[in-house]
Amino acid sequence: MRHVQIILGPPGTGKTTSLLRIVEGALSRGVPPERIAYLAFTRKAANEAQERAMAQFGFDEQRFPYFRTLHSLAFKELGLSRNEVMGNPDYRKLGKALGVEFKGIYDENLGMHTGPGLGDKCSRIESLARVTLRGLEEQHNLSHTNDLTFHAVKQYDTSLRKYKHENGLLDFTDMLERYDSALPVDVCIFDEAQDLSSLQYRMAIRAASEASEVYIAGDDDQAIFGWAGADVNKFLSLKGDVVVLPQSYRVPRAVHKLALGILDRIKHRYTKPWSPKIELGSVEHIADEGQINFQSGGTWMCLARSKYMLNRFRKVARQQGFGYSYNGEHSLETQETRAIMTWERVRSGKRVSLYEAKNMKQFLPFTVTLKKQEDYGVEDFSLSTESGDWMKVLRGIAPEEREYLRSCLRNDQKFNDKPRISISTIHQSKGGEADNVVLLTDVGKLSYENSHTDEESRVWYVAATRARENLFVVQPRSLRHYSL
Repeated sequence: MRHVQIILGPPGTGKTTSLLRIVEGALSRGVPPERIAYLAFTRKAANEAQERAMAQFGFDEQRFPYFRTLHSLAFKELGLSRNEVMGNPDYRKLGKALGVEFKGIYDENLGMHTGPGLGDKCSRIESLARVTLRGLEEQHNLSHTNDLTFHAVKQYDTSLRKYKHENGLLDFTDMLERYDSALPVDVCIFDEAQDLSSLQYRMAIRAASEASEVYIAGDDDQAIFGWAGADVNKFLSLKGDVVVLPQSYRVPRAVHKLALGILDRIKHRYTKPWSPKIELGSVEHIADEGQINFQSGGTWMCLARSKYMLNRFRKVARQQGFGYSYNGEHSLETQETRAIMTWERVRSGKRVSLYEAKNMKQFLPFTVTLKKQEDYGVEDFSLSTESGDWMKVLRGIAPEEREYLRSCLRNDQKFNDKPRISISTIHQSKGGEADNVVLLTDVGKLSYENSHTDEESRVWYVAATRARENLFVVQPRSLRHYSL
């Protein structure tokens, strides 16, 4: 008899650990790892599950062929190679022919372009229409893109189909549409199911059609990718035995209380009581992000609803002299910091590579011609070990950057260390956590107009529940904000 279980995992309740226990149970019953599927919405989640399974159970990667994303599964099962898939150069070429620019890149997790260019917008509408199983015109009307006519979107759609046909290519949505095979597995697990689109649900049903055990895990209260085609109503209408993970190992009591207040605003949801950890933690409302004290230690997650607001956090981190990650980049892993480390090595009598030498010489206040040789010492830069520290030698580093880096070094910041501070949008923070979370409550026009909706409240619920200890809520600067 087929068994279907829906596992609801509120924030920090150990959903991945619970799912790996299911894997462990199947393995202990003699189910081979090749007959267990663990399918996730993001590559990060799929990789984490696979790595933890390999470490915990002692199998190598090849024994878990179905621990992957749905896109990756479709790619594998269709027997595709990378050169048969539309890439960013193809989209740019197509955009150039149509006179529309692609300013972003294709996000493989979301299955669409996220940039602001007209090409990105055309691609986004075309992709959304297909993953939501809507008509192209209906999706265009729902997208509210005043700078893009339906005629332009239709022309893009026609041209894309022609380009793929002439070049023998598929896009990521084609893979989902063409997938039509039942996996040869006994156990099929779907993680982050609240983020799946209608098309992905259709694929998931087919993939799991021969499995005797199906586990669907997620949390509708954390469904924040409706704008990218996720269909939370499908998740809410699933049939099966419902299990709620009741204990959070992340969220402290003070943050839990605020989170429950946000949940009260969500009308359509599974009711799922869950308890915070024993520590009280804190929720503090502060007048300005400048009141943040990064010196106090711990990890920090600084979040805003919109990307354009994040510079406020970057300014504070730089003023206080701390490294941070922003848009996936480390503020202390730059050409300037590499030049500083190169100079310190050269100054101590060590030799460096041509790559290091070329990078450093651009910050010297005089011209250096490097001879062609295997490595380089201090004499090759017309300097000596007595020339002084980097502040004296690397005068090509811009004054503002020099002051920032000097402040970081005073705070004992190591250039190669993982930063304690992460600056991102709320959507980018999904799946993450930190000791301290700082929230800007200002929002843009569209978010403000939708502040009464379930999806907007879910966004802020996700943001607040990233905190392991302290939540700092920055008071808004404008009338457009979300009230916490």
